[in-house]
Amino acid sequence: MNGNYRWRIIALLFLATTINYVDRQVLSFVMTDDLFRKTILGLSPEVVFSEQNMQDFRIQMGWIDSAFKATYALGFLLVGWLIDKIGTKKGFTIGIFIWSIASVLSTFCASAGQFKIVRALLGLGESTNFPSAMKAISVWFPKAERSTATGILNAGSNMGIIVTAVLIPFLVVQYGWRASFFISALLGILMLLIWYFSYSEPEETPALSAKEYHYITGNMRGEKAEVLEPQLSWGQLLRYRQTWAFIFGKIFADPVWFFYLTWLPDFLSTNQQLDRKLDLKNFGMPFLIIYLVSDLGSIFFGWLATRLMQKGWTENAARKLTLLICGSLVLPIWFIPTIHSFNLIVAMFALAMAAHQGWSTNVYALATTLFPKNSVGSATGLGGFLGGSISMAVAAATGYVVAYLGYTPMFIFACSFYLIGLVCMHLTLPVLTKIELK
Repeated sequence: MNGNYRWRIIALLFLATTINYVDRQVLSFVMTDDLFRKTILGLSPEVVFSEQNMQDFRIQMGWIDSAFKATYALGFLLVGWLIDKIGTKKGFTIGIFIWSIASVLSTFCASAGQFKIVRALLGLGESTNFPSAMKAISVWFPKAERSTATGILNAGSNMGIIVTAVLIPFLVVQYGWRASFFISALLGILMLLIWYFSYSEPEETPALSAKEYHYITGNMRGEKAEVLEPQLSWGQLLRYRQTWAFIFGKIFADPVWFFYLTWLPDFLSTNQQLDRKLDLKNFGMPFLIIYLVSDLGSIFFGWLATRLMQKGWTENAARKLTLLICGSLVLPIWFIPTIHSFNLIVAMFALAMAAHQGWSTNVYALATTLFPKNSVGSATGLGGFLGGSISMAVAAATGYVVAYLGYTPMFIFACSFYLIGLVCMHLTLPVLTKIELK
């Protein structure tokens, strides 16, 4: 046994990611509430909500969602650099504080304009999660375990959505939509305290045994310990094929994932062709199924790549085969507009999201192996910025597309982007190799 303190760290990161997703996902379920819809459009509670009102609401939601993604993208870029400069603990502490304040302010919003401002603040704070987590994994886990650790971390996003699907509809029905934002804010404040008093770097952790420390750094396996090299700037990173391969892995997947997160509750509650529809009283079980399966996908595909490498496969072959499997498993989404069975559609979404999480796990794991350790945060932030920028544009367009054309064009987009992304990644970097600095 090499000790297990590092697994406490991944449990802490899992909890942070769970609460991060609770705070961001509240809006996706609240947007199915009639009173919230009327608030966004400035209508009185007594007004009968018309089809034209629904179109106007979806367009506004597209812009509100786009405001979140704009600052989320910008935050990814700045936060990655900041974390490499001031450290994971301080950087993530600032981020949790900002997103908790935004959740508190959401409680008092009374118009679409106010929500755009608050969601923009939320996006800035929440952008700290994954750059911080990947930086922590890069210093707390040896290379062979980073894929598995990333899979566990990534599963936290699904757990956050499950908690949201179970908790938030209940709060909205019982206490109104404003209460749901307030409770999520309390969770963020609690996470801020837990993080600040629990996290430290390996060399600053007295409870970490010398044996486990040497295992993490590679000394026990006869590997050369990773030496901190000069931090690469964004301009320097963009000169390397490794950076563009990582970027392609983000920009072809992030917009699809964000589309699911924001619009899936609306689709399942308003689609007239389904033999069953959801409302605030019965969201829990379908979303529990979808995101538990997604959790399994995150962990399984992280484990699969690790297992293949343990069996002697190169990281290049193991990662790309895993990404190919994930990209292929989302293809059935193409047929969702023609299906009437609610249960079958839930199963198809569960499979597609498990595949996405498997994809995301392996792309994030690449960041810990393609880039020098001292530039992981910056590289992750750069990829997240460009992925978020594309997601921002897609979010703004989605409101119009869904309002006037329905969901079919969005599902065609959702099923095709992954394999296109894999082709771009392979053409850019045929063999996955770490950046070597002269």
